[in-house]
Amino acid sequence: MMNKFQRIAFTMLSVLTVAVAGCDTERMAEPSVIPVKFLSDQHHQQPKQAAYRPDLFPEQAAIPFGESAVQPLEQASPPSGAKLIQSVPLADTKAEIRIYLDTDASSNLTGYLKGLQTEWKLGSLSAAAPGQVRITPLNWIAGEWTGAEIASTSDSAAAKKRLAVYHQPTDSWKVIDFQGHGAMAADLDGDGVTEWVGNQTDWVPPAVEIHRWNQELGRFESTVVQLDPGLFPDMAGDTPSYSSLFVEEGKTFFEIGDDDAYAFFTYDRGMLKKYRPADTRDRVLEMQMKRSH
Repeated sequence: MMNKFQRIAFTMLSVLTVAVAGCDTERMAEPSVIPVKFLSDQHHQQPKQAAYRPDLFPEQAAIPFGESAVQPLEQASPPSGAKLIQSVPLADTKAEIRIYLDTDASSNLTGYLKGLQTEWKLGSLSAAAPGQVRITPLNWIAGEWTGAEIASTSDSAAAKKRLAVYHQPTDSWKVIDFQGHGAMAADLDGDGVTEWVGNQTDWVPPAVEIHRWNQELGRFESTVVQLDPGLFPDMAGDTPSYSSLFVEEGKTFFEIGDDDAYAFFTYDRGMLKKYRPADTRDRVLEMQMKRSH
């Protein structure tokens, strides 16, 4: 009797298994109803063509800079066994930027910031090898502040650039590392003061970051140049906006716009000023078109 019931149960279980498998097959097959042409069209969809409309933009606008995020520092001295391989004193101060090899058996480099009575750990310079750290004085910083750019000459994508400034009256440091983003030194307006520009063409949409030192306030400041209420209060729309930096025939300028319109600007001491080049083609669209092929 038990064998008979077992055979019945086994038969019912087999029927249910086939039914469930059939349902799963139908559910798994659903994505195939999307036409192949639709998927292909999505993959090859071209960026939208915006219009060159300088008349829609103001002649100039003040860039809304905010205080940069500073790198936290740990008060610490090099461990015993660390080897000093580079030391750069900052002009007219007792401050130094020092680079140590962690141990004789290690290739790891660590930076330290030595003040008059204090010492701070800058952090790892792991993308660099001995002889690959470049420390460049920021000679245009004046008054109670002095500083330097600390960068690796390595081509590694992990190489990090930092700016460190020292305030002698308070024996303190401020350091920015651009939050890990790429940035290049450039005097955008030719006033002899360096800005650091991150032309983030890989972002979607592309954007330009500008970093600067505010001597009056004694702080680093930064901004992302975008068509938003902070920059163009009367123009902010609902579509993603973009910015990108171009240098052509020695002229540095920005293209700023959104899906509908764009214009060109130059940078002048914290201001954007409208620029009307003879060639008004949409350079950002060209850049996107090249990447889509």
